[in-house]
Amino acid sequence: MNINENKNELSDVKTDNVSLNQEWYKLSNKKICNIFEVNPETGLSNKEAKNRLEKYGRNILPKSKKTNWFKIFLLSFLDPLSLIMILSGLVSGLVSIISQKIEVVDITGLVIILVIVLTNSIIATIQEVKSLNQVAHLNENKQTAIVLRSSKKTEIDIEELVPGDIIFVNSGGFVPADTRILDNQLLKIDESALTGENEPVKKISDSIKEKNLMLGDQKNIAFMSTLVIEGKMMGVIFGTGQESEIGKIATKITGHKPEKTPLERKVTRLTTIIGLTSIVLGLILFLISYFLSDRIHDVQPGKADIKNLLLIAVSSAISLIPESLTIIVKICLMVATKKMARKNVIIKNPKSIETLGNVNVICSDKTGTLTQNKMTVDKIFLDFKEDDYNNFDKTKYNDLINCITLCSDAIVEKEKIGSATEIATIEFVKKFNINYKSIRKNNERLDEIPFDSKRKLMTTVNNVDGRKMVYVKGAVDYLLDICTNKLIDGKVTPLTQEEKTKINEQLYSFAKRGLRVLGFSQKDITEEKQRYENNLTFLGCVAIIDPPREEVKASIEEAKSGGIRVIMITGDHKITAFEIATRLGITDENFDGVLTGQDINELSNEQLKERLQRTNVFARVNPEHKALIVDLLQEDNNIVAMTGDGVNDSPSLVKADVGISMGITGTEVAKGVSDVILADDNFKSIISGVNSGRNVYEKIKYSISFLIAANISQILTLLLILAINQDIALNSVNILFHIFIIETIVAVPIGMQKERRGVMKNPPPTHKKESLLKGIRSQIIITTLFNTLFAVLNYEIAVWWFNDDFQTAAKFGKTGVYIAIMFSPIFYSILYNNFFLPIKSTRQNKDVDKYRPNKWLLILMLVAFVFTTLTLIPIEKVNTFFDFTTVGLNPWLALIFFINSLLPTVCIYGTYKLLLKLI
Repeated sequence: MNINENKNELSDVKTDNVSLNQEWYKLSNKKICNIFEVNPETGLSNKEAKNRLEKYGRNILPKSKKTNWFKIFLLSFLDPLSLIMILSGLVSGLVSIISQKIEVVDITGLVIILVIVLTNSIIATIQEVKSLNQVAHLNENKQTAIVLRSSKKTEIDIEELVPGDIIFVNSGGFVPADTRILDNQLLKIDESALTGENEPVKKISDSIKEKNLMLGDQKNIAFMSTLVIEGKMMGVIFGTGQESEIGKIATKITGHKPEKTPLERKVTRLTTIIGLTSIVLGLILFLISYFLSDRIHDVQPGKADIKNLLLIAVSSAISLIPESLTIIVKICLMVATKKMARKNVIIKNPKSIETLGNVNVICSDKTGTLTQNKMTVDKIFLDFKEDDYNNFDKTKYNDLINCITLCSDAIVEKEKIGSATEIATIEFVKKFNINYKSIRKNNERLDEIPFDSKRKLMTTVNNVDGRKMVYVKGAVDYLLDICTNKLIDGKVTPLTQEEKTKINEQLYSFAKRGLRVLGFSQKDITEEKQRYENNLTFLGCVAIIDPPREEVKASIEEAKSGGIRVIMITGDHKITAFEIATRLGITDENFDGVLTGQDINELSNEQLKERLQRTNVFARVNPEHKALIVDLLQEDNNIVAMTGDGVNDSPSLVKADVGISMGITGTEVAKGVSDVILADDNFKSIISGVNSGRNVYEKIKYSISFLIAANISQILTLLLILAINQDIALNSVNILFHIFIIETIVAVPIGMQKERRGVMKNPPPTHKKESLLKGIRSQIIITTLFNTLFAVLNYEIAVWWFNDDFQTAAKFGKTGVYIAIMFSPIFYSILYNNFFLPIKSTRQNKDVDKYRPNKWLLILMLVAFVFTTLTLIPIEKVNTFFDFTTVGLNPWLALIFFINSLLPTVCIYGTYKLLLKLI
């Protein structure tokens, strides 16, 4: 009888259209083993396992296909700037072919365009491939599982597991596939990766007859990628790979296509506008020059060189486009990716760096990200007084130490074994240099009653110095019901009702602060048949919490100062969530509410959106609630980052503008769909990433400001001189050489400057569609104004100098324009190095926005200066190629030209300082 035939046996348990995969919990151990034709004492034979591996496939979760590097390279040519450059090159080439007159100038122009486009594509490809390889490196470790094959326990790769395999998992191990538990010992499993519930689930091996159980209620099922916290299990696998519950979720989200980041959309929008503007200005320049051709210098009446005019118009149009912007963006992202990796922030998609820098809402999980993910004794309650554990006197409270140590099974060494609560209490004892192992060795355990969820108590009986001592720990309210005495200063006295009331009041106080309280008691027994759990002596309580990470509070303050709102979304209890949020400063006078998943279910979307305006803490939420919160925040144009580690977090990680997964505790599914991975699971690293993202965004805006100003100055100079003097001041080679020197050599290092320390004090964008030009328009206007003014002034000085000889004036006027257009940006580029900031930013951050040298900018400024100077050497062939001459140029006139190329820097600096005082 094969497996498919055995499935017919399930017809009697199939109800209400529940699928087969949801009913394994209803079957008996014997029946499920029969269905998979496996004997739990021998397991599958090696041959049968091999056959099933071929039939069902390997036990792996679906992954997105890795993009080939050559495909990435080809796709990079679809960048809007690259397309415009390629189109411009084709037009200029086509004009030369049609005119049947191809010159060195034409070839030079095409080569420059080709070099820029290829450089863009190569840098983009290298950077993306590096990022993909870095992420792939995170998932290199292979995992194994213990399986019963042909009556022998064997360790195999988890990918080779098949339905019907009998597996064994011990404490600390991950469940490798969906498994029906056949046998277990005190088994507790952390299912937070799947359900989001932090509390470990106590598992059973009996069948469950209830219908339509949620995953968290299927107590006899161990799900793939969940962690065994305590105990051990044996079970039969029924779901592997994408047929597992986690696999089904992974299948739905693995193929998702990431949306464009805000930066991509902004750059596309900006380049589209610039591209259209350049076409219009190029056309205007061509039409003006054509209709004025009879009056333009060097053009014979009625014989306008259409090819030359068209090439100048095309070159001018190209000059307006910030061709190197793509290179600058790629370099900024590449450098930032490398730096952030050193800060434990692994960037999967480099384009998300800018988005991370612009987030104004961070939705964070609590456990492990904001907290240490480690239960710790926070307060003690002894002698009816609350105190900090640092004041604990170990000699005075020896009975309590014995109770904590002996009424526990936890082991705290290199490997920690036991429940989180027990581990916390043993670590508390170890803080005072107490050898808990020695205490256990010298005080033999005679009997015990294991913890029971109904009693909520654990009891042990130990031989202590020849006495038979009973130690009981557990929930304080249950413990007080069986306590009749108390121990204070070594004396046992009756425990009054008033004192019990005081203890309960303290218990309530701890609960309000989100602390988990554990009570301890003891008694000395003499009779063999005496009951253990009655007439006990109350010793005291410890209050336990998963404490906040010490560095997180400062990080949250830094986030708030930068205009970032931090929201906690957790599956934990609302009281605990609110206490942690209060300690960290997430709640304040403006955000003092808490909403639970149940509250969210009772609110309409509009009501929830309204409550979002004053609520920063969400507790006991389901995955769909997380996604809904992200949705509503995005509807208000917020840029949202979401953290998560489990499969249940994946939908909200995909939906958020930036999905941030945990590198240590995160599941492969969560890592697969996220944009950013925190190697240390620390919230502080998120703020570090935001800081880097803001610096990247600022550098990109610096570069855009510089490029647009330099390029507009060039084309405005052309248009003004054409209108005033009916002369074409720059030819196509001048324009393309300007692109090479200014946009490639000078502009690129602007994006390589050091990170600015005060950038976190700047507010993030007010909404996703905020223009890249916001905050830099004044820079562009001021720079363009003075650059154009002095370039035109150089030409007019030549006209004045040679007022009776326009031909000579035009010849040296072009030289003056070339000097101004080339040298001015080289000089004023220094102002874009952490100085020429948005005015509002500089006024607010005078103490942190200090000048910091950019060695790459200084070096390449010198290189650009040398290259440009070489073109001015009075060599006839060189001068003719660039359509100007320095042969016979008066030294005083040359000095004036050079001074005028330096003056824009002085004027820009002075105007900026004046504006700082006036605004």
